[in-house]
Amino acid sequence: MSELLKNLWSKISGSDRFMPSIIEFKPEQVERAKDLNDSFYPDKNYFTVRVNELFLHQDREWLRRYDPVVFIASEFVYDNKKVEIPFVVGPHLIQKSLNEEFVTKNGYVIRNTTVAGTHPFKGDPFTLTVVLARLEKKDYLRDVLKLVESAASTYTGGFVNMVNSYLKVSKLVLDGIDTLFDKKEVVGLIGHRKTLMLNARDDFKPGYFVLINKSEREIKDDMEYERKNFFVKGNGELYYGTSMQESDPYRDADYVLYSVLATNNRSDIDQLPFYPQWQELLGFAMPLTKISEEQWELIKAKFFALHSNMRLSPDLIREQVKTLIETYKAELKEIRKDKEDLGANEVPEQTGIKDPWEKEMDSIAVDILQMK
Repeated sequence: MSELLKNLWSKISGSDRFMPSIIEFKPEQVERAKDLNDSFYPDKNYFTVRVNELFLHQDREWLRRYDPVVFIASEFVYDNKKVEIPFVVGPHLIQKSLNEEFVTKNGYVIRNTTVAGTHPFKGDPFTLTVVLARLEKKDYLRDVLKLVESAASTYTGGFVNMVNSYLKVSKLVLDGIDTLFDKKEVVGLIGHRKTLMLNARDDFKPGYFVLINKSEREIKDDMEYERKNFFVKGNGELYYGTSMQESDPYRDADYVLYSVLATNNRSDIDQLPFYPQWQELLGFAMPLTKISEEQWELIKAKFFALHSNMRLSPDLIREQVKTLIETYKAELKEIRKDKEDLGANEVPEQTGIKDPWEKEMDSIAVDILQMK
């Protein structure tokens, strides 16, 4: 943990009002328990961190006297180095959500905000910090917070798969949050920080967690007296009742329900940095009615370069690299076979006419691939 993040956590957790009330759900408390089966192992799966639900109770004068802020910091290994990814769910994002939906019984609920991922799990350490804070509605605080939210939004606005790009603005986010928590008008209410280390034999599994703005003693007493428990239903919604079936949405206090989930396959390949190379390769091969030996050597050269970039990509786990390369290879072979089956005897003119230099570069590329 960086010194800045360490000092920031000390400020937040040092508040007189701060209550670290947290519930970690067991599989039997989660409707979609199959999502929690696989443990995390380095380079075997991806992780995604989401705020599944943020509920703000109307009795707290949210959005009238106070602005809510959820601060999340994910610390993990990316591209062979430890990185810190801060994210902020503040009044501007909340107000946008509320304009669309989610004014509900006793307050406001905002659902399904991705705050980290999808990224490969590369090993120790993995640390997650989640905090709900309140700010008095003052213009100078809102100006700072708006800047922080705007910087943090670049993570989901375009850099979701390119952590290195977001790291350039992440310090601005951390500095802004640090500045806010120096003010007496900003108070941390609930929060939790946890580090998982496989080397320490921690069993790092996917899971759901909830921070509730009540004391742990009060929560425990309520559960024992009412003989009820908390459950996660659907796509991450907090319920309270005697069983999964006999339960209702929990609306008695502010809470942040969040999750760390795993997957072995990411579906956003077309957003990754190497993908334009694949499109360029298809763009070269597809217009040809017949692929000559020289053109096939060029295609293989381009594919070799793509293969190298995919192997080095920090955004993919090894098994998916292998699967994608095999899929792309099969598609290129199929393209070649289809063109041979058409029985064309000549190669049409390309859409773009190559000048002598481009033709020479193509020839050199073939020579390089055939180099002994």
